[in-house]
Amino acid sequence: MDKISIVVAVYNAEKTLKKCVDSLIGQTLKNTEIILVNDCSKDNSSSICKQYESEYSNVIAIDNPYNVGVSATRNNGIEKAKGDYICFVDSDDYVEPDYLEQLLNNFKKYNTVPICGFIYHDEVNRCKPVKYSWSGGEEKVSLGDAFKLNAELYLTALWNKLFDMQIIEKFNVRFDENLSMGEDLRFSVEYFEKSDTEFVYAFSAHLYHYTKLSENTLMSDFARGNAEDGIKSLKMIYDLAVKYNSDAELEYNKAVKNLKDNYIYFLVRDKKYSWKQQLKKIRGFSEKYTLLTFLVDKLKAVREKFV
Repeated sequence: MDKISIVVAVYNAEKTLKKCVDSLIGQTLKNTEIILVNDCSKDNSSSICKQYESEYSNVIAIDNPYNVGVSATRNNGIEKAKGDYICFVDSDDYVEPDYLEQLLNNFKKYNTVPICGFIYHDEVNRCKPVKYSWSGGEEKVSLGDAFKLNAELYLTALWNKLFDMQIIEKFNVRFDENLSMGEDLRFSVEYFEKSDTEFVYAFSAHLYHYTKLSENTLMSDFARGNAEDGIKSLKMIYDLAVKYNSDAELEYNKAVKNLKDNYIYFLVRDKKYSWKQQLKKIRGFSEKYTLLTFLVDKLKAVREKFV
């Protein structure tokens, strides 16, 4: 019987960890191992992990000897994994009971990475179901459409996918421990390149509950980046898409423009930086951005407060 390894990177997650692990223990698919890797949490997370390990034979609790970050923490989990397949769940999220069963069934049916829908929970616990939007149902999707997949969290997110451990081990696919942004995307892109497949399988079942990051989670420490890192991520997507899509360069240029526009929008409104610092940061990735344009954007930001 196929076995699935579930790697959970843990950091200061005592408020959400039990709900997360309970949802994994309660899976309809029983042949699993749950690998909890604690990255030197400052709260009670380590004790919670060890308590689960003592109560359940399929739970493995690991404590990093020192704080190494989310990428190295997940890599530590991969090294311990004994399953035929592997997935990654964030410690502040939880899953539906048939999360693993549906992912595995679709992997075996279509012989490619399956990607499920999810439910987004914001800071006041408002819920928004999200599913791949083209058909509204399910379909095999070419990686030539990688930019659209990326825009809908169907490429960059790890937690709505299932990966084949044979490919991960054969080609030593790992998280880049030198990245603070885009490490999930790099892992997915490397996996798809090594597996030499054109398609993924997107289906609409809302099996994963994704919660807005708090300031105390491992993921939030690495969720910040800059425009240069964002452009590098888009280049990775382009390198994947161009094999199957003659319009990939056009989509790449459009995505870069949108990314720059978004960074400018938020930087202009970021009170952590002075006006001089904001302008310097923007000019770092947009040389044609003028002082006049900056002042116009500042005026727009001020007007928003009175609308």
